[in-house]
Amino acid sequence: MGKVDLIGFMPVILMTVGCLVILLVVNTVIIISNPENIRITSVVKAALYEPGRRHGLETGAPFPFGNRAKEPVYFDVHPDRIVIYPGEKTVLLGDLLVPGNALERAMDAVEKRKDTYYIVLLARPGTARLVRKLRKLVEGRGIDMGFELYEADREVEYKPSPRALVWQ
Repeated sequence: MGKVDLIGFMPVILMTVGCLVILLVVNTVIIISNPENIRITSVVKAALYEPGRRHGLETGAPFPFGNRAKEPVYFDVHPDRIVIYPGEKTVLLGDLLVPGNALERAMDAVEKRKDTYYIVLLARPGTARLVRKLRKLVEGRGIDMGFELYEADREVEYKPSPRALVWQ
């Protein structure tokens, strides 16, 4: 029988091992940079969502399978206004120029209780610039944040939970 020469496959094996080492290093850096492993997520109700399958998960929030450790405060971002939940307080874009507006007061209240609340931006069509500016404001205050994409005509189904933020 003839001998099988595997020397030609050594570069392939070395490249594969190199890729695996790079993946290991990247994952290790990610874990080290976020030791508390905090992940803020919420799930948009899908087209196949069945309300009868929510047994024991009712929290009052429109996204029952989201974060359990923190309570969300929703900023429903429209092209001409921002609606803040809880409270359904509407802030017109022109009102954002006034110091102490409702958006600032809501962010102040969340900032004071960062360990209990976080902000979810509900982005509607045509609001990309406004969402980016809001994201910078929220990140500048060190508040945890999430995003959801919402259709233009979709209603927010919000029922306040017992832990909902109370602000004025």
